[in-house]
Amino acid sequence: MKQPIKLLVLAAVLLTGCAYILSTDSQDISISSSPAGAQVMIKTTGGIEVFTGTTPAQAHLKRKNEYIVYVTLDGHTPKQIHLEHSINPKTFWNLLIGGIPGWIIDGVSGAIWKLEPETITITLQTVSIDGEERDLLVFSWLDAQGEPVHQAVDISE
Repeated sequence: MKQPIKLLVLAAVLLTGCAYILSTDSQDISISSSPAGAQVMIKTTGGIEVFTGTTPAQAHLKRKNEYIVYVTLDGHTPKQIHLEHSINPKTFWNLLIGGIPGWIIDGVSGAIWKLEPETITITLQTVSIDGEERDLLVFSWLDAQGEPVHQAVDISE
């Protein structure tokens, strides 16, 4: 009776990746902007839209992809950030408990990767029609549907 239990435990250890157990195949990315209320759209580098929201936002993304984060707000210059993946340090635990099978599981699931940066803070700059720097007063409020509305007034002079 003890032999099958030992085999099951050994199989579980050898067939499961450490990064997958410790950090799963997805990761939360926090996005904030100044001013708040900007629209966020995240696409894979292949162009597939995977998230839309309003800052501050939190996106739950698969680690195996790289992404482009687009942040827009009326009256402000749009910004984009590239979310890259690097090796997840937790995957190195595979070296201690079985090696190759754990690396394979982590690689196939995407848990071998860590998305960076994990927190995105963007300061949006106001736009100008004539290319000159302007001082704008920006009013923000929620409309009847709860969507943010922004109005900029030029106070330069």
